[in-house]
Amino acid sequence: MNAIRWDYHVHSDVSPDAKFPMEKMCEAAIARGLEEVVFTDHYEFYYHGVQKNYNETYLKKYFETVRRCQKQFEGKLTVKAGMEFGQLHLYPKMTSEIVNSHPYDFVLGSFHKMENVDLSEMILTEHNAEWIGDAYYHHMLELSEIGEFDCLGHLDYFKKHCARAGLPDLYEKYRPFIRKILENVIKRGKGIEVNTACMGGLLEETMPGLETLVLYKELGGHILTVGSDSHKPERLGYRFDAVYSLLRQAGFSAVAVFANRKASYRRI
Repeated sequence: MNAIRWDYHVHSDVSPDAKFPMEKMCEAAIARGLEEVVFTDHYEFYYHGVQKNYNETYLKKYFETVRRCQKQFEGKLTVKAGMEFGQLHLYPKMTSEIVNSHPYDFVLGSFHKMENVDLSEMILTEHNAEWIGDAYYHHMLELSEIGEFDCLGHLDYFKKHCARAGLPDLYEKYRPFIRKILENVIKRGKGIEVNTACMGGLLEETMPGLETLVLYKELGGHILTVGSDSHKPERLGYRFDAVYSLLRQAGFSAVAVFANRKASYRRI
């Protein structure tokens, strides 16, 4: 049996929400016994044509930093270029051009913001949780249909914010949406990630959890990456032992790794 040694969701201080240099994150990955990491720093798209500091200057800094780390840690750690794109579905033509005009190994497609407000900044209550959940899963459905990504990031991210508010995640209500999202992903030859960001904190559960992973397997899904969503060194590879057991329980025997946006597989 092999442990999971490939962390496909890592942030550095290139991202506006992280503060640790990429070199520091690489050192931590080596110390934790990881073989490969993908730096999926944020690139967010906004509603109504709003533009922030995500641009070619930002991407130039990112790729320069990745190349520097690839050279520095050669033979010790495989460092790959990725990006976590938020709200790719808002401007399909523009976002596809941005994604495909750069040499990414791996692209995560995520949804973080509604009307330019991050879910982490929203106050969920018993009165508005369903409204926010409905909007979230409608956006995820559209993202799964038209977004230019390799894997869909933290599919049930909504539940993280329900947990933060002490509310149920309404999984049964949204099961039909989740099923359709998975069907779209499979039909398009794309995958999903298993994300451990909630573990050791809000929830002792991956995003998505076992029930969704079993459904994904039953529907014919086989492309899976594992990511810690780490923004600090101590979270790299976090609870990948639990993910190993979870994936085996769901019937998976391999995870995907990517190079030049093409998947290959590592047995677990």
